[in-house]
Amino acid sequence: MDLEIQAQHTEVHPRWRELIGRRITKLEGLGAGFLRLHVTLVHSTHHLRGNEEVRLLATLPGDALRVQKAKASMGDAIHAAFDALEREFESYQAQRRSPSREYGPRFMGVVAQLFPAQGYGFIRTPEAQEIYFHRDVLHEVAFADLREGMPVEFQVEEGEKGPQAARVQPARPAA
Repeated sequence: MDLEIQAQHTEVHPRWRELIGRRITKLEGLGAGFLRLHVTLVHSTHHLRGNEEVRLLATLPGDALRVQKAKASMGDAIHAAFDALEREFESYQAQRRSPSREYGPRFMGVVAQLFPAQGYGFIRTPEAQEIYFHRDVLHEVAFADLREGMPVEFQVEEGEKGPQAARVQPARPAA
């Protein structure tokens, strides 16, 4: 992971750098596959006793999580920001694990055509209709493992150009 620590109106104290390192190790233990973490420590010069702020920008493949917390001391602000980042990451994981939309009934079909370079293909239904699918909707099978004629189960949603497969997985054997 690429880590960048930046400070505004203050210097990065070694104790803060160590605390940030420990919190990153804890996040990595949770399975956080961050590509980059940008930490900004800000000391406000407008408060007599000081108001310390920590901003975190964590980059994930295809997404980013942002957190901003302020406390009376920088150590407390660092803890509060990383606690919030952990909650954001847990929410992000839960959202990715459970589909947020209902797709409807499952249909059976066979893989009719594959276009590996472009990452999509078509499924032929028993009614001879061809349904488009993209590699991102595959579950329990890698795109490289698909073969023409392979039986699959799929769910349909309305796409820009008509019906398209919303979830595709290998057909389960009849019980």
